[in-house]
Amino acid sequence: MSISPAASFTLGNLKYDSHASAVQATLGMLPCVNRFRVTLPAKAKLDAAAGDPASLELDGGEGSETILTGKIAWLRRGIVDTQVVASDGGFELSAMRPAATYQQQSGKDVVRAMASDAGADVGTIDFDLPLAAYVSSQRRTAAEHVAYLADLAGASASFGGDGKLSVAAPSTGTPDLALLYGREILEVHVRERAAPKVKRFRIGGGPAGSSSAPDALRYSLSALPGGADDPGPNAVWEPAAILRIPDAASGASTAADALAASQSQILTCRCFLQPKLRPGMVIEIQELPNGLSKGPWLLTRVDHRLSAALGGSTTFEARNASGEDLLGSLLGAIGGLL
Repeated sequence: MSISPAASFTLGNLKYDSHASAVQATLGMLPCVNRFRVTLPAKAKLDAAAGDPASLELDGGEGSETILTGKIAWLRRGIVDTQVVASDGGFELSAMRPAATYQQQSGKDVVRAMASDAGADVGTIDFDLPLAAYVSSQRRTAAEHVAYLADLAGASASFGGDGKLSVAAPSTGTPDLALLYGREILEVHVRERAAPKVKRFRIGGGPAGSSSAPDALRYSLSALPGGADDPGPNAVWEPAAILRIPDAASGASTAADALAASQSQILTCRCFLQPKLRPGMVIEIQELPNGLSKGPWLLTRVDHRLSAALGGSTTFEARNASGEDLLGSLLGAIGGLL
């Protein structure tokens, strides 16, 4: 495979194609803030300032991909070089600590409202979390609130290369991309541990039949999901007072079990520069030796690096994307709680 990595980025009104001595982009799921850093010679023309538009494109030899669209966060000027760091809408979400109450709005509505208040662009928001009310405590940033709501629904939240927020559950069909060991992949490490035997229950304070029911906000001594195992060595209760609807509490408990199961296998890889890779994608790795699993794997963190001295590379971390399949009887048990 012919590798000819290159970077192109815009800072303010100027576009740069060959000026940077080093480029690094770090991408993750919320509450992580996506960012890129470029190092320019001190003599390079730079008229941009913090808050100006910024974007980054990388080409690993197979076409250019937009990695990040956002704004300049800060600059550091020196005698030898100038460093510029830019971030996307995750920066605005992480800087805001909302204090608001959302009534009879779904999780999707709350996410859209927070993104709007923070000035972040919104793309696809596709997850199911019915809520009677949600109070956004200032102990969390807006980025943490969005990540929490997505997690309750078994989804993940991240910003795309276009700078828009997306929240969705991982793909359960064909992986988004297939990589080949020995072609794109250079190093592979899989950390494995025993699948969890403890069931997890996210305990709400309902029940209400729907978010608009007359008793939606009435406190109940009955825990949700109904019939949850008593807390102890084999069952963990996690308080989640916002879960007042049976379906929401059951789904959130299932999501907690699926997440724990998926984290029993963590993949770390280093490969040639692969600009297509970003958090939230599901991939598989073909022809892995030593019985290593090809996946599917859900990318949780991606780091792209490009330098004049070392060329281009991508490292990424992923968790098992078939976590729901690992649950087996656990999910069957939870499904019969209501």
